[in-house]
Amino acid sequence: MVRTLDERDLLFKTFTEVASLISSGKDNRIIFQKILDNALTILPSRKVYLILLDNHRIVKYTGQTQERGKKVTVEDLPESAGIVNWLQREYEESKTADNVFSLDLSILANEFLRDEDASSTVISAPLMAKNALFGIILAMNDPLRRRFTEEDIHLLTVMANHAAIAFENYLLYKKLEMESITDGLTGIYNYRFLIRSIHLEIKRASRFGYPFSYLMMDVDNLKEYNDRYGHLSGSRALKDIAGVVTRSCREIDLVAKYGGDEFALLLPQTTLDGALRLGERILEAVREFKFDERREGLLTCSIGAAVYPDDARTVETLIERADAALYAAKSKGKNGILSYGALRGEAPS
Repeated sequence: MVRTLDERDLLFKTFTEVASLISSGKDNRIIFQKILDNALTILPSRKVYLILLDNHRIVKYTGQTQERGKKVTVEDLPESAGIVNWLQREYEESKTADNVFSLDLSILANEFLRDEDASSTVISAPLMAKNALFGIILAMNDPLRRRFTEEDIHLLTVMANHAAIAFENYLLYKKLEMESITDGLTGIYNYRFLIRSIHLEIKRASRFGYPFSYLMMDVDNLKEYNDRYGHLSGSRALKDIAGVVTRSCREIDLVAKYGGDEFALLLPQTTLDGALRLGERILEAVREFKFDERREGLLTCSIGAAVYPDDARTVETLIERADAALYAAKSKGKNGILSYGALRGEAPS
């Protein structure tokens, strides 16, 4: 098929627009919607789908021509049996001898496509990033226009590559974002994210008038453990403790690595009594944990607790007072929890 000069100008314009959106870091939804809009413009299609697997979510973009122009809609679909693994399995099994991608669309049609699409001629292209298949783009032929050609398949593949680049950028951004707020050893949140979260929690608690608690936790005798079993074992112990603490908490609680062998817990809408109960559960869970499959009781922890607004109204003061309670708990024999209120003699520990 030989394209006219105007058609070539349109192709260049549409692909340049998408490339510009990608390079400027626009939101993926904007980029994907633009890709579908372009596909409806340059392909003889009445409907185009982009189906994306994003972690455990299935997102379907639908572009279609209407009397008043083109429309692109987005919907999240429930995860269906086997569908998340289907595309990758299909990709691995459907490569032909000449390495051409050839999909069997029967499963996809049953899962996602409308009844009116069943008799349509379909062309498709995979969305790939780092040799992994994460989605597919499909175009339905418009029976009132010309039939699909080999060049149309090539153009759809170019669009799929654009979508793949946008998704790769998104994955890279999420990876960098997570690395910037998590501790490299334990995988829990880091000090920077903790401080930011405490600031936000103070604003929320002040606005809505509820308390929250803050715990500082230190691993007892970690140096002796390292000297006896080695520093690699000590590092694994810190990862294990992070896991024990996380499993003991609610989803809304924030567990962070404060530094060295210290951990911090931010407990929204939690009174002192609730914080002390959680602290006792954590101490017991750590005591009973068999680090490196050794016997129980090799490591214990000490915890200091402070409550907003009773003990402190600023981030710095809250941390200082929880830390003071922690130091007192360690001075009293370790493996225990103490509140700042008890340290002042105003509340039971």
